Amino acid sequence: MNNLYKNIKALRKQHNMSQEELAYKTGYTDRSSIAKIEAGDVDLPQSKIQLFADVFHVTPQYLMGYTDDKTSVKLPHPESVRTIPVYSSLSCGTGLFVEDQVVDTVTVPVSMLPNKNAEYFAQYAAGDSMTDAGINHGDLVIFKKTSTIDNGQIGCFCIDENVATCKKFSQIGGSVYLMPANDKYQPIPIEPENQCFRVIGLLVAQVSKR
Repeated sequence: MNNLYKNIKALRKQHNMSQEELAYKTGYTDRSSIAKIEAGDVDLPQSKIQLFADVFHVTPQYLMGYTDDKTSVKLPHPESVRTIPVYSSLSCGTGLFVEDQVVDTVTVPVSMLPNKNAEYFAQYAAGDSMTDAGINHGDLVIFKKTSTIDNGQIGCFCIDENVATCKKFSQIGGSVYLMPANDKYQPIPIEPENQCFRVIGLLVAQVSKR
């Protein structure tokens, strides 16, 4: 895998691209993530390898050093990005207040978003209740705005007035639970009389803090 990280660095320089620019185009929040990748300190999943290959217009096989064939990958919109509003921290623990205002924006590749016409928002996860689902403290989580969600999907929910949390939706019979992905935490039962409960968004992507 060492060739992968060396090739990412070499191609970035060939394209006269800064680490910050590459971070934006591949869905990371800052240049430090690219520095760690180029140093070989991060294991990239296949989806990220494909994204880096798309940015550099090469095949994943070339990027990983399996072939010398550098055939370009033709994409309809290879550098299309979208700016998404970021709201204050979403709780992945016990729940935090979320101010109804944008605190930042983040630019992500359109390829990360399942529907270009949908509305999206992002928040930084706080806590460790969703670690078994791959969501760690400080990760950027991106949601599609929606008021409905299917059983078993991960979403953003209001459980009290202005209190939001990231959990897995579970409906058993007539009972609704918000399920953590960490055995240290208990499911959150949603009582029928809780008039504040509502679905805010469906998780569609996340960007690791690493």
